[in-house]
Amino acid sequence: MSFLRWLTRIVYGVVALLCIALGVYFAVANSETIKPNIVGYQLPAGSVGFWLIGFLLLGLLLGFVVSLQPVYAKRRQVRSLEKQLKKMERELHTAHRKASGD
Repeated sequence: MSFLRWLTRIVYGVVALLCIALGVYFAVANSETIKPNIVGYQLPAGSVGFWLIGFLLLGLLLGFVVSLQPVYAKRRQVRSLEKQLKKMERELHTAHRKASGD
């Protein structure tokens, strides 16, 4: 493994640990209890920090899932074009054989 890859992993690990530590500190520092109400549904009581971090993670996850949609659309398009290419190659091969006198 190259030095740069190793160093990058260390930096990402340190940043991840700092984010986790900041999240724990945020949750502990905001320990007031609330009961969030979402579209008329009462969620269980929890600390402000817990709910904020939870909804932040939920938003990140949903944003990631939504951002994958164009990737899968392109994959479907590529598969369709590959099938079309194979069909055209077979037709070209057949036409070439007929033209050469088979």
